[in-house]
Amino acid sequence: MKSLTLKIEGMHCDGCAATVKALVERADGVRTASVAFATGEARILYDPATTNEDRLVAIVEKSGYRVVGRTP
Repeated sequence: MKSLTLKIEGMHCDGCAATVKALVERADGVRTASVAFATGEARILYDPATTNEDRLVAIVEKSGYRVVGRTP
């Protein structure tokens, strides 16, 4: 398992954070995700044999938000 922290712009409320969390958690290989509107961050625990950072970023950005940073 690997962890990834994404810095996300465009979230305007806790509902936005809940949307991002739900989308990321549905992705294959994601074990858990927590998203905080207050900090603009998503923390994701995932299986690198099933998915990768680029796919997770694409999921977030496809939903209309912008990933401006990532930290493994």
